[in-house]
Amino acid sequence: MIRKQIWLILLIVLAAMSAAYGQEKVFVEITSFRKDIDVSKVGINDEVWKGVASYKQPLQRQFLVEPKPKEVGVKEMFVQSINDGKYIAFRLTWKDDTKDDVLKITSFSDAAAIQFPLSSEQLPEYFMGEPKKPVHIMYWRAWRSKDQKDGVQTVNTAYPNMTIDMYSFDYKVSGVGTDKTQAQKDMFIPGRAAQNPLSVAHKEIIEEATSEGPGTYKTKPVENTVGEAVWQNGSWTLIVKRPMTVNDAGSVQFKAGEKKPISFAVWEGHRLEGGGRKAVSPAWAEVLVK
Repeated sequence: MIRKQIWLILLIVLAAMSAAYGQEKVFVEITSFRKDIDVSKVGINDEVWKGVASYKQPLQRQFLVEPKPKEVGVKEMFVQSINDGKYIAFRLTWKDDTKDDVLKITSFSDAAAIQFPLSSEQLPEYFMGEPKKPVHIMYWRAWRSKDQKDGVQTVNTAYPNMTIDMYSFDYKVSGVGTDKTQAQKDMFIPGRAAQNPLSVAHKEIIEEATSEGPGTYKTKPVENTVGEAVWQNGSWTLIVKRPMTVNDAGSVQFKAGEKKPISFAVWEGHRLEGGGRKAVSPAWAEVLVK
């Protein structure tokens, strides 16, 4: 009985801290402006963005679940959005002094995500949703952009001077019995053998996922969202584009005249951020689709 009372007190205190923390921030209202152009073909630095209002989205450290950072470097990002009635695009910009997009054992990738609740009637917690209140996540990582530009990164590209004596992996080896099929090689690459989505090459740099709370992240087997990212002069710019409606009940749907809750997250690789160690929106923002 005492344990239950202690847990109840802790939950009340945690909820109060969460509410107080969120109330310190300004609720952000974003507009997705209707444009008479083909938004599916809009580039990251096209002229159209110069005439689109930019909204400042405050960010804070993720502080509710482990692992959580003591501090984050990205305290804000700027958000723009346009649509043509069929496609919608979001353009995100934030400062990051270092470009982290190389995959190695000790490295972490820069990343960003946009999150939408699948239902706006009863909003879930903005920390990755709640049980039976799922969210749809569009997740970009810098290493995916590097893969798309320079080719898929492998152990060989990360450690080109590494030597091997018995496993084939992706290295070029010669001699009797050393010629292997890709399927045989994959047996010695656990991620591919287990069909881990992080170990499989993807056409698009935006990964789509669903979640019903921290620790429940699940990759979706769809690629409806495309993107482009550029790091220049100490800042990342990311554009995310997708159809406003798709044939998938587990994906966010957009409609002109509607408001849609939205939140954001950013990871800085050089700060060793990954998983729960990230900067996040302090509350749901809202995007009005014109």
